Amino acid sequence: MPTADPHAGHPVAGVTIPLVTALDAHGRPDAAAVQPLLAHLAAAGITTLMLAGTNGEGPALSANAVRAYAEDVSARWRELAGAPARITVTVAGAGTRETLDRVAALADVDLDAVVALAPFYFRHTQPELYAHFRAVVACGRPVVVYNSPLYTGNALTVDTVGRLLDEPGVIGLKDSSADDELLAKLCDLARDRDDVHVAQGVEWRMASALHAGATGVVPGVAMLAPALCLDLFRLGLRGEHAAAAERQRDVDRLRALFGVRPGASGVVAMKTALHLLGLCPPHAVPPFLPYSDDELAALRAVLAETLGEAHDLVPHQ
Repeated sequence: MPTADPHAGHPVAGVTIPLVTALDAHGRPDAAAVQPLLAHLAAAGITTLMLAGTNGEGPALSANAVRAYAEDVSARWRELAGAPARITVTVAGAGTRETLDRVAALADVDLDAVVALAPFYFRHTQPELYAHFRAVVACGRPVVVYNSPLYTGNALTVDTVGRLLDEPGVIGLKDSSADDELLAKLCDLARDRDDVHVAQGVEWRMASALHAGATGVVPGVAMLAPALCLDLFRLGLRGEHAAAAERQRDVDRLRALFGVRPGASGVVAMKTALHLLGLCPPHAVPPFLPYSDDELAALRAVLAETLGEAHDLVPHQ
């Protein structure tokens, strides 16, 4: 099996898949149902998974449901991907207490790190956000700080991130701010720290992030086209930025699937696309609604077009 990224030993660097949570028809996590997708990813050379993030519908699932799913997926993934396999799980809550409860629920799960979000719903000061992440670090597991202001409403400043990266136990950052200037400053912070990495969480900015010094990317569309995203990553890391930008344009074509239901989360689009390719059930947590017949037809048309344009979109058999 090919191992495609040179930083496979670190949970932040390389290409990380923000894995969907496969659900049965009753909305219960079903680790067995995600096995075709895991096999597809392992065959392409993917080594690192992130569970229970946005694509994984983590904040909408109970802590116990996430724990059971993570336990089963972790065991299977380590069998499939071998020694380079890495597993992280996102922990998110409206406040610090809920976040810590989610960390505690994962105590017996074989993980390489937890990926901690800022609290959501209420707006918080930078000292409050710093205290929140320090409380997660105090739990004793390696921590990846996740800056996702679109979903949390709480953006981390460069100064706050710098202080957090000085905390023992913080091994890196995932940034989904879509702010190129901010990301460049965060990459500068990581360069001054041993074995600390920054990953870009916005899939349409991967090439530019690698140019700025990011050493990881977390693209949801890599579930459909893992080899394409791995190729983009390798080119960017080698400094072949023009070629990486060309691959980025291929990735961007895949984003057309999110326009089938404009303004909606991409969860249903991604799960439905994976289902059409035989990789995962289409079910999503309420109040997400399944695609109508018209939406399914539109999605099929998008996939039919991009199958001919994107590299390795067809699942491995």
